[in-house]
Amino acid sequence: MNLITTAEGFFGFMLLLMALIFGYEKKNPNSKLSKVIPSMLWLMILVAVGATIHLWDPNAEGVCAAQNIMYTTFLPMMLIMFMLTCDVRDILKLGPRMIASFLITTISVMIGFTVAFLITKRWLPEMGWASIASVTGSFVGETINMRSVAAVFGVEGTDFAYAAMMDTIGFTVVLSVAMWILPRQHKWNKIMKASTEGIDEIAIKINASMEAHPEAKEKPVFVDYCKLFAVGMVGTALVNFVIPFIPEVPFLNATGWRVILGSLLGIALGLTPLHWLKGAKDCANVFLYMSLCVAMSYSDLSQCTSAPAFALAVIIMLVIMYIVWLALCKLLKLDCFTAAVGFMANFGGTSSAPAIAAAYNENWIGFGILLGFFGDLIGTGVAIAFGYFLQYLSML
Repeated sequence: MNLITTAEGFFGFMLLLMALIFGYEKKNPNSKLSKVIPSMLWLMILVAVGATIHLWDPNAEGVCAAQNIMYTTFLPMMLIMFMLTCDVRDILKLGPRMIASFLITTISVMIGFTVAFLITKRWLPEMGWASIASVTGSFVGETINMRSVAAVFGVEGTDFAYAAMMDTIGFTVVLSVAMWILPRQHKWNKIMKASTEGIDEIAIKINASMEAHPEAKEKPVFVDYCKLFAVGMVGTALVNFVIPFIPEVPFLNATGWRVILGSLLGIALGLTPLHWLKGAKDCANVFLYMSLCVAMSYSDLSQCTSAPAFALAVIIMLVIMYIVWLALCKLLKLDCFTAAVGFMANFGGTSSAPAIAAAYNENWIGFGILLGFFGDLIGTGVAIAFGYFLQYLSML
């Protein structure tokens, strides 16, 4: 018997689950449960377990209404709020070598997944290409990009569970490798014949720009949330108003347009004083985690029979990716810091790149923040284009 059949019950359960998991992490920051398996992954696992034991009816009118609200309202709001935290003008301060370090990782990921897909596609399910495209969004940006790409291609349930599994395997491996490289930076620079000359000067410019608005570090208050939700709601209403007037195209549905228009509107707002609205990323994360819950709410774990094939695909991708990445780093003579931060800005974005940058030099943390934002900005578009390429390969 399904216990949850209404929209209120569905959203209420998901929010309660989020509160319990992230509340436990906050109270127990050194807990092995959170260190071994991140809280976000715990959330997706428990939602998948709930779907497997039929805690809710995915076809009930109320649950379908909740899922529809997620796509029509919360998804564009999430993107608008998240993207307005990025000011594309700041990206230009990184310099060409730092941006190049990011892009060579992006290229390496796509080459790696192309080879892996061609090898394993015979064992993958029909939507295997879409699951790989979705996780590519995370491997170029972060989770918000993965969720956006998944929404465009209709990746839900077990197909999204496969993407989440590949994301977990990939991130665990690359973070471990990045930490292994860290104490060997001098040896890296010698082999690559690289130099860190000029990095300090660029870092000073970036840090000066960030410190020019100390008010952005203040905690949000009631009026900040009022402004933030006003911007998100009005922006979402505008996006949904425009969509019916857009001519139909075979490769983009209404959800795809919501992703694109919501992202573009957020990026445009990031060039205005609205960029400094406090609390935007926290609010966007609430909608992101709710969106992840919706995606996993169809996941019957007993149906995940293709997990070994996807695990093999991501392992092949990692091997090919590292070979290509190291060759390109050698070709461009990238120093260890530039290469590592550009790499981790792809895998984890603003959540991992700043930490890696700070491990090299606390004065260089701005590189990680801005490169992470760069991944957020381009991750969705790159992964969508790559997804259509994989779809073409799946038909060969």
